Amino acid sequence: MRQCEVRGMLWVLILALLYSPLNAQSKKTHAQKLVDSIAQRHSEITGLELSATPSGQKGCVTIAATKAKDLGEKCDKDENTAIRTGDPFVEHEPDGFDVTAPLHDATGKLIGALGIDFKPQPGQTKADVLKVTAVLLKEVEPQIPSNAFLFQPVSD
Repeated sequence: MRQCEVRGMLWVLILALLYSPLNAQSKKTHAQKLVDSIAQRHSEITGLELSATPSGQKGCVTIAATKAKDLGEKCDKDENTAIRTGDPFVEHEPDGFDVTAPLHDATGKLIGALGIDFKPQPGQTKADVLKVTAVLLKEVEPQIPSNAFLFQPVSD
């Protein structure tokens, strides 16, 4: 295994430990607070992931999620496509639509991606989930002053 691969794996492990909700030493980040807040208000969503690039690192990782097992995962095709193209990446899966949209801060700067898993609904279309995605982004992006904000702990 090459040294750069080992370093990459170590960073993923460190991020997973730092941002794990099971880590009693860590505080909830603003990214995790945003994900939790969205999930609580939107029953049509079964899962959320927020991915961004930590300062000084190359490549984005999942920094907040409704499922702890997703934390620290390197961005894959979904996130990378949404970030590269600036357009949502939509997959229609047996258990519903999965949308990954580019995420911007309050100034409009691209800072990552927001992955959304939608509950299947009768007659649900790609256009339907894209409308809800746009609403979610309008709700969350103004709350993000910068990429660095996402990584900061929420004060008690």
